[in-house]
Amino acid sequence: MCGIAGLVALESIDPIATKGRLDRALERLAPRGPDGQGTWHDEYCALAHARLAIIDLSPAGAQPMRRGNLVITYNGEIFNFAEVRAELASLGHTFQTNSDTEVLLVGWEQWGQGLLPRLTGMFAFAIWDAAARRLVAARDRFGEKPFVYAPTRRGLAFGSDLIACEAMLGETRPVDAGAMRALFEVRFVPEPATIADGVAKLPPGHWLSCDASGLQVQPWYQLAASRLSAVTNRDLAESGLRERFDAAVADRLVSDVPVGIFLSGGIDSALVAASVAAAGATPRTFTVGFEGSRMLDERADAAAVARHVGADHTEIAVPEAQAEHVLDRVFTGLDEPFADASAVPTFLVSQATAAKVKVVLTGDGADEVFAGYRRYWSEAYAGTWQTLPSPLRSAIRRGAMALPEGKENWLLEAGRRARRFVESAHADPVERQAAWMREASHAELDGLLGPPAGDGRALETLIARARRTSPSTDAIAQMLAADVGIILPGDMLTKVDRMAMANALESRAPFLDQRVVEWAFALPGHMKLHKKRLGHGAPGIEGKHILRTAFRERLPQAVFNRRKRGFEMPVRDLLTGAAADRLRWATDPTRLARQGLFSPDIVAGWMDHLGVGRGGGKGAGRRDTAWRLWTLLAFQEWARLHNRPEALT
Repeated sequence: MCGIAGLVALESIDPIATKGRLDRALERLAPRGPDGQGTWHDEYCALAHARLAIIDLSPAGAQPMRRGNLVITYNGEIFNFAEVRAELASLGHTFQTNSDTEVLLVGWEQWGQGLLPRLTGMFAFAIWDAAARRLVAARDRFGEKPFVYAPTRRGLAFGSDLIACEAMLGETRPVDAGAMRALFEVRFVPEPATIADGVAKLPPGHWLSCDASGLQVQPWYQLAASRLSAVTNRDLAESGLRERFDAAVADRLVSDVPVGIFLSGGIDSALVAASVAAAGATPRTFTVGFEGSRMLDERADAAAVARHVGADHTEIAVPEAQAEHVLDRVFTGLDEPFADASAVPTFLVSQATAAKVKVVLTGDGADEVFAGYRRYWSEAYAGTWQTLPSPLRSAIRRGAMALPEGKENWLLEAGRRARRFVESAHADPVERQAAWMREASHAELDGLLGPPAGDGRALETLIARARRTSPSTDAIAQMLAADVGIILPGDMLTKVDRMAMANALESRAPFLDQRVVEWAFALPGHMKLHKKRLGHGAPGIEGKHILRTAFRERLPQAVFNRRKRGFEMPVRDLLTGAAADRLRWATDPTRLARQGLFSPDIVAGWMDHLGVGRGGGKGAGRRDTAWRLWTLLAFQEWARLHNRPEALT
């Protein structure tokens, strides 16, 4: 895993200006690749690479790497590179290194874009063909590795993140109004947009080409097109899942440096650790917990899993003040404003883990692929809700909307979920999914940012398009497909990539091996989201059902019975405690008015609901505005730390 950047100028590059751009890009990429840096250029293209050495640690694996007319800069790992190399060798090709980088070069030389479906891995790479004066770039199936690019009049600039891309571009682009609205709607900027006008993310499973004929972006992988035959037999479903998952874990242990595992108290990472143990190895596990927060501290549960699988376990206890102390590093590591606050504990566990290993396996992707989130439960209940008499629905809605909400304890969390459910259960499937993703309503966004340029329904349009990528017409499969296409690359994988790589740590996600994902989408919805009777006889829903049954012999039943907890941070406590000064600065009405981006009155209302506003906190606890304020703080700190023209003054 590494950092990459580059520039194509088909009318020829300016070598003096380009050197400065390469230097600035490499300065940004240095945390991603502390083991070496390299550049290459000819008259029309310049490439940069910051290396984190994982496979073939010798200088021969350094990049950019050239072979004939082809030059590559590459970020990621190809887990089946040995098999692809053997196939290429059988076709008469020879190799000078033991690296997967050279396999990509030779594979592209042999098959062109036909190489991509042969790959099992996570990657973002660019290859310059000097003879054809053509750049091609590709990104892995589900967006584990980032690729950001900006078209120019006669070429493009690109990088592993927005800051490196803008360094190669030679300018800072202004904030895009639509992306800003999306940020406050869902707490991240969904792909293919970035926060910067005219800069885009190459979507997962896509490749691009840039030459004299122009810029083209095309899909090379589509989940719907990869559909397997439906698997309805329970025994086959379970055995097939075990086989594919264990193979995915084994592939991701291939490394010339030590490998660890992020371990929470939940099912997903526990299954990764159990798979490593089942193969006869000793897992090295790492977990983090916030002191003083029972709801958000999984250290005890993680330790129990570690003991069961015989892991070499490291536990990190985080006081609230420590979380505040690393915020500058967190927001600097994020190339665009990003308001999933679990980035903070992810940074902290990455920091501690990187002191002992260079590669870590994670449980990322399991929730989106196997229906682990509670919002999927609401989809299962929506049909029942719509059959209730209208007066009864209205009475329940009034009661739910009167509940206080928050994430500080289970009761407040239940109130938050109840409000979300009654607000959207009457709507169509796309509207329901949007409501669960949305942090702020259309009206609230209009008040904060002003009316949108279009109809304000960009999120619904994005969801509808993503749902159509499902290989199945099953309602749960369509919901999962949208989350795989939107939330997974935009939120979950962005968070892990940026925070791990800010600490020079490579993360690998076995649940996102295409063999596992495609098998999961071949299963009927009831194998993932299962209706059952709870202990007191009431009807209930069990997410990730097939994971619980297929791997029931590997972990204690207590692991499968635990209440789901996200890898989160006590945002309200941080904003009203250690980060209170930051929040007051970010929400100062005089500064906001001068900045001209946000309504001071809307922000003041959020502060009042948090209990720290000018209104004396009269609305405190009734509405949970902590996440809205965290989003605002995330934007303000990003703008400050990256010297954006939109920063507060």
